Amino acid sequence: MTRLLPLAFAACVAAIPAVADAAPRLAAADVLIAIDSPTSCEVTLTLAVDGAAEIEHRIDAPDGSRVELLEVRDARPAGAVRTIGRTQSLVLRPDGSGYRIRYRVLQHAADRCPIWLPIAPADGRSRPVRIEVELPAGTDADDSLPAFHWTGTRGQATIGHLPSIVRVAYGPVDERHAWSVSRIMDALALIVFAGASAAWTLRVRR
Repeated sequence: MTRLLPLAFAACVAAIPAVADAAPRLAAADVLIAIDSPTSCEVTLTLAVDGAAEIEHRIDAPDGSRVELLEVRDARPAGAVRTIGRTQSLVLRPDGSGYRIRYRVLQHAADRCPIWLPIAPADGRSRPVRIEVELPAGTDADDSLPAFHWTGTRGQATIGHLPSIVRVAYGPVDERHAWSVSRIMDALALIVFAGASAAWTLRVRR
């Protein structure tokens, strides 16, 4: 019996990578976001998830917001959408590795669009997530998270993970966005840097 223990331990250790490999992985994501107003957006989320016969999705849905599920393609819902805390949960059984979710969000918070995230991480090495945003006509973007490359009202980004929220601040084309988020952060950084430099100068002079 004592001799069998090392063999059993080795077998368990050898099985760990197999279990890890069996966990669902996000292979690719294509996110199309049509922003109707600062408080509403429609999202078409096309996902490719490996190793998932059934997978849960969560979306941030605080009080006062409404998430409308418009379409599920190439997957079957395993029950109704459930509210869990400030999130909504959707469990799907994909027909294959790829499927699509289309939904609409109405909310009080401005300049944000939540994403219905699958509980499956990306590999962290490649950049399998493509996000495209379309703003209303006659507007342009001021700041965004993640950072987008803009051509008119259409922005594109390719990143390594699927974010829970996409933020885009925008306004009329002829409106100057004097105090955007990035400008405020830059100004604060300059103030902190200037203060630190002044304190260092005073300390040296002493």
